[in-house]
Amino acid sequence: MKNYRTVESLAEELQEETESARSALIYAPNTVGKTRLAQHLKNRDPESVILYNSYVEDVFAWDNDRVILTTNPGSGLLKVIEHQGLDRAIIENFQNFTNDKIEPTIDFANGEISFGIHAGDDRSAEYIKISRAEESIFIWSVYYSMLSDAVDTLLESPEQRSTTDYDCLTLAVIDDPVSSMDDVRIVTVALALVDLIKRAASLDLQFLVTTHHALFFNVLFNSLSKSNRKKHYAYILNRGRFAGWTLAKQPSDSPFSYHMGIIEDIGQAIAENAIERNHFNQFRALLEKTASFLGYTEGWSQLLTGPDARLLTKVLNLLSHDRFAELESAVILDEYKSALKGEFETFLKEFRWKSAA
Repeated sequence: MKNYRTVESLAEELQEETESARSALIYAPNTVGKTRLAQHLKNRDPESVILYNSYVEDVFAWDNDRVILTTNPGSGLLKVIEHQGLDRAIIENFQNFTNDKIEPTIDFANGEISFGIHAGDDRSAEYIKISRAEESIFIWSVYYSMLSDAVDTLLESPEQRSTTDYDCLTLAVIDDPVSSMDDVRIVTVALALVDLIKRAASLDLQFLVTTHHALFFNVLFNSLSKSNRKKHYAYILNRGRFAGWTLAKQPSDSPFSYHMGIIEDIGQAIAENAIERNHFNQFRALLEKTASFLGYTEGWSQLLTGPDARLLTKVLNLLSHDRFAELESAVILDEYKSALKGEFETFLKEFRWKSAA
């Protein structure tokens, strides 16, 4: 298998392979480099790429004193949103994805969004702080509404389009939009994205979606594979400590076979006393996939049964949800490494995995 030592060479290979494809789906654990790849594709051709990743989320921040979600009114994303009058579409998409009564009040001109429940009775409330999952869904709704508007606009003849802002678009890059979401919302977001990709089938617009979430990958893979009009490719992205990235085509809806590689990698790191930050994220990805496959409805933490289960659960949550999860420079405490070693070995015995290390 070919190795790519730079993100530039990885991006070039990916674009060459998918030149005739409608969409490309990439599965990889956190810290492998999904965000770097997505950002590189945007930076190399800013005018033709529309990007969603964690940096989009960073444009939004809470003003806890006023209980308002704030953003930068000068953001290029928000300028397009305001120019196209997409406020109502954002609200409707947010409510469709959340399936609840929370309604945003949007003032992008001043960079402020508030949330309330308007039930007409004692349940009504103004200026509520929504959950982290609902915040992620709202930010995704902002991007999704603009991307949907771009598709609808490009489907019109050039002389009838309401804006020329989308005319140069050739690639939509979407990096892990389902952070903190539960399974029901993940499926809802995935199916809406599939519908959008299919609506854009006649356009010269490609979609690249990266994710570490097995359920999101599975729903996208199965739904897109039913479309016969254009090719839809899927890949597994891995990164070794020395050899660089590898990109392998994925023929089925489950990236489970890749997890044998994760087991080998973690086992080797333990044997060589070379545990790094990415091994914690790899182990969480393995736990998530196993829990989904075996039907553990309360989540992956149920699979940790050793004496350090509680500690490692906290550590895996901390490292996986860190906004700077792509960075590998953080020092990992020996206590955490010991917890990973013990729980990993217990996990292999309990669930009868065969380590290749």
